[in-house]
Amino acid sequence: MTDLQNVLIEGSEIDIFAYLKPLFIENSKLSEIDIKTLKAYETTNYGMIGLIGLLINSKARILLGKKQVYYSDIQNWCNTIETTYEDLEVIADKYLDDSFEEEPEFILRKVMLEYPADSFEN
Repeated sequence: MTDLQNVLIEGSEIDIFAYLKPLFIENSKLSEIDIKTLKAYETTNYGMIGLIGLLINSKARILLGKKQVYYSDIQNWCNTIETTYEDLEVIADKYLDDSFEEEPEFILRKVMLEYPADSFEN
């Protein structure tokens, strides 16, 4: 079991944030196992979703990180990542095609709810 897997299983939400934030700040290289582990990790906390999105370069998760307001540092980091209407279209296509290999259905559904096509803002 990797350190990351151990923190995700055994740690509190605070422990997980404390472990993941330095990985992002220091631009740490994640192993393939850690990337798979983060892709599989599910939470309803948009701050955590956004931080994971930043670590694994997931536009869907970064979009949700932009919507949260409790962790201003994570929100600011997510806001620095350019997202376009085309990114939203790719996410919508994955959701409509039931293509959940890279992102869980929960994440794609939440993006669709948070970013209706007629109100998309970068």
